[in-house]
Order: sequence, then structure tokens, then C-alpha cells
Amino acid sequence: MVCSLFLLDSGQVEKVDPLLAWVNSEFGFKPIVYSSFFGGTQGDGLTKAIENLLKKTDDCELAVIDALAAAAHSLVIALGIFQGKLQIEEAIELIRLEEDLQVDKWGLVEGGHDVDIADLKVLISSATVFLGLLRRISISD
Repeated sequence: MVCSLFLLDSGQVEKVDPLLAWVNSEFGFKPIVYSSFFGGTQGDGLTKAIENLLKKTDDCELAVIDALAAAAHSLVIALGIFQGKLQIEEAIELIRLEEDLQVDKWGLVEGGHDVDIADLKVLISSATVFLGLLRRISISD
């Protein structure tokens, strides 16, 4: 697991820090944030804590986490949604932080950025709704 967020301005730090603090409180370890394009490794404690959580999931829950992590390019954001820390819109905002800064600076490419945003919303929303349905079914069983 690599958390390679490029924190360029105080607005990004302000939005990401609460999620990193949540990971610390939830798993007992704070993720190491890398600014390198190549990222790095996380400590064994955090890796083991997340591994233990993943081992407790069923096949459908694990598929949801996989879909969320693939769409978000972040296991931390995927786990935030899975554990109920993040709502769909909050997650999308975090996922798009860097690109939205670039759009603010250079402009939106129609037929490019807007399509990417729509696709991301579909991917995150569908996995999150599926997770909600799974939990509703397991409660009523």
C-alpha cells in the first residue's frame, strides 16, 4: 500500500490531514505520505492492521474495496468509504484534489476532464451503493 499524495498547497493538506488522522485512530498507525512519483512503503504495523481488516471481509466486500481502490487510486480512500468515514462526494473531492487544482490553473478540457469526472462518479457511487445494499441484506438476514 502506497499513499503518494502530492500535497502542494495548504488547501490539499487541510482536506487530506483529517483522513490521515482517521487512519491513525482507526488502525493505530499514521500512513507515511510520499511526494515522490514512485511512492514508497508503509510501516509493517499499518500494513498488518489493514491486512487483518481485509481478511475479515467476505468476497463481496473485498470486491467493493478493490473497485473503490482502483477507481480512487488509493486504498486509504477506499477504506474510508468502506468504514463509513467518507461519503461519496467527500471521496470524489479528495480523489480529484490535484487534478482540480490543475483545472483551476489551466482550464477544463471539454470531452476530457468532464468525462473523467462523470466516470469517477459512476465508479465510486456504484461500488458504494453496492456496499450499502450488501449491508442492508446482511442486516435483514
